[in-house]
Amino acid sequence: MKVLTFFNNKGGVGKTTLAVNVASFIATNYDKKILFIDADPQANSTQMMIPDEQWENYYGENATGATLMDYLSPIAEGDSNLNFVGSFFSKDVNRFHVDLIPGHPRLSIIEDILSDAWNKCIGGDLGGFRRTNWLNLMKEHYKDRYDYLIIDVGPSLGALNRSILINTDFILTPMGSDIFSLIGVSNISTWISSWMDLYRNAVTPLFHKQSTAIIEKYKVNLDIDTSCRLIGFSIQQYVTRSFKEGRRPVASYDRIIKEVPEAIERYLGYLIYGDLTIDDLNLGDVPYLYSLVPLAQSSKAPMYDLGKADGVVGGQINSVKKYHDMLEIICRRVMINMGELNED
Repeated sequence: MKVLTFFNNKGGVGKTTLAVNVASFIATNYDKKILFIDADPQANSTQMMIPDEQWENYYGENATGATLMDYLSPIAEGDSNLNFVGSFFSKDVNRFHVDLIPGHPRLSIIEDILSDAWNKCIGGDLGGFRRTNWLNLMKEHYKDRYDYLIIDVGPSLGALNRSILINTDFILTPMGSDIFSLIGVSNISTWISSWMDLYRNAVTPLFHKQSTAIIEKYKVNLDIDTSCRLIGFSIQQYVTRSFKEGRRPVASYDRIIKEVPEAIERYLGYLIYGDLTIDDLNLGDVPYLYSLVPLAQSSKAPMYDLGKADGVVGGQINSVKKYHDMLEIICRRVMINMGELNED
C-alpha cells in the first residue's frame, strides 16, 4: 500500500476538491482500493462526501460512526497505539467509491500531544518515536486491504501534519496562481528540511537507548530520506477579469504561473521522487469551474461524475466534460509518477 498526501501551506488552492476527485477517479477508472483519510480539522473532505443528514452519526452526542479522532484517541490519552474501530463511511454508500475515515474539528487538540511526542522523538525516546509514527501503524494495519491511502491535510505546518508528512510515501502539491503560493512553497521547503534533519539525527540516540529487537518490534520510520517524495503539482487557474471588450487574463497572474515550476524545482527539488523531471511533476492546470464546486458539494458527488440528475444544465455539461478530461490527464500522470503505470 502506498500513501499519497495532498498538501500545501497555502489555503484556497483547490486542494480538497482535487484530492477527493483524484481519489475517486483512481478508484473508479483504475480499479484501485482506496482508504481516504480526512486529517484536516476543518473536515472539508468529509463535508464533500457525507450527506448532511448523516452528520449526526459522526458528530452527534450519540454518534455511532467513527472519525479519525476515534482512531487517535489512545494517543490523545497518552498511549502510543491506535484504536482500530473498523467503522468507515463505506465506498458502498458514497459516490466517490472510496472508504472514508472522516475528519473532526477536535483534531486540533492532538497538536499539543504530538508536539510533545516530537520533542521526545528527536531526543531519541522510543515512546516519542511511536506516537510520531502513528501513520505507520495505520499503514501496517491496512496494507493488505487497500492499494492506496490518500490523505487530505490542512495548510498547517503543525505537529499533526508533520507526523503525516514524514511518514507519507508521496506528496502532491496543488498551487494557486498567486504570489502567496510561491511563498508557501518556500515555507514548505524550510520546514520539511528541518524536520528531516532533526528526525534523521534522532535515529542514532534511539539505538543507543533501545535494542534493535525492541525498535523493530514497532513500526517506526528509520529511513526518513525515502519519505515525503514529491510526485506532482497542479496550478489552480484564476478567474479572468471582465473588461469592456470581454474577459481577459491578468498579466501578473500569468507571470506567477510561469514562475511556479522554477519555484518548485528550486525549493522542493530535494524532495522530487526518483528521476522525475519538472515537466513530469507538472500535472497541468486545474480550471476554475464556477458553479460546479457548490453543485458537487450539494450532490455529495465527484465533479467529473455530475449529471442532469444533480442539476447540471446548459454550459455546465461541457464544464463537467472539461473537468473529466483534465482529471484523466492528471490521474494518469500521478499513476506514472508513482511507478504504477508505464509511460507508453
